[in-house]
Amino acid sequence: MNLVRINEVVTQFGVSSRTLRYYEEMGLLWSYHPDQKAQRHYDNAALERLKQIIVLRKLQIPIRDIVKIYESEDTAALIQAFVDKLAALDTEITALSELKTLVDDFLDKMLMSGIKKISAITLLYEETERRIASQRVEPITYERLSTVSQAALQINDIRIIRLPSMRMLTSRLKTGEIAGLDGDKMQNLFGPYGFLPTPGMRDCFLQQESEGVYIMYTKIPNDYLNETIYTDEILPGGLYAVTDTFFEGFDDTFSLLRRWVNDNEHFEPDHERAELIEEILPWDIVSKINRFQQDLLVPIKLKS
Repeated sequence: MNLVRINEVVTQFGVSSRTLRYYEEMGLLWSYHPDQKAQRHYDNAALERLKQIIVLRKLQIPIRDIVKIYESEDTAALIQAFVDKLAALDTEITALSELKTLVDDFLDKMLMSGIKKISAITLLYEETERRIASQRVEPITYERLSTVSQAALQINDIRIIRLPSMRMLTSRLKTGEIAGLDGDKMQNLFGPYGFLPTPGMRDCFLQQESEGVYIMYTKIPNDYLNETIYTDEILPGGLYAVTDTFFEGFDDTFSLLRRWVNDNEHFEPDHERAELIEEILPWDIVSKINRFQQDLLVPIKLKS
């Protein structure tokens, strides 16, 4: 059996290890641990399934519908998922069309009123109309699908927060190894030492250490005598751009948030600090609705 390591899958398909784990928890994907190795591996059939899932997600088919598609023995679920998506797109297109008409009418009234200092707007309008009229249907490729999908994505409200410097217990063992965070181990990892993180309270974060590996950080008192099997370190704190997402939009939302920071007139990325993830949906709610929600934190600083 030809098996591919998770870090290679992450690089090849541009999805995070957390997203892969989520797909497995939803029953959409499977992995192997050859020779009892901690790192997950995927066979050719799993990689083919992953390709299909990625295409469906780029078409913005919800995860719950993708699960139904693979649970169904015929194409009925797939057809219904596309019908539902087309209906949602029709509603959005209608709204955008009405908005375009309103803007068009507003611009026309401005021109009829004899306002002279809007030549730039007029030229922009004419150029937009010219481009729309000259558009041609492009062949559907994976690259084209990715481009269209990214353009159609929207990000939730973005907040700017300042985290204080905190002493954190990490999931890195004092031996140098990193504890796995599969299943419910994340919320209970430090329980034996009296530390139970609370989602949304800014006392527990995840940070990507390398491709396919995440480290967990939980806040501890500054005077705590660390006699655990885990290392501790100082989280430097500082400014972060933050938005929330459910797990199915994890990778795309992170990409959009980074783009927002790069394009912002007031802030720029702070590459001296790492991006963070915080679970914000209470664990008991997660277990009941089988959905994970996170705050994504990108470190930023004011432009000089």
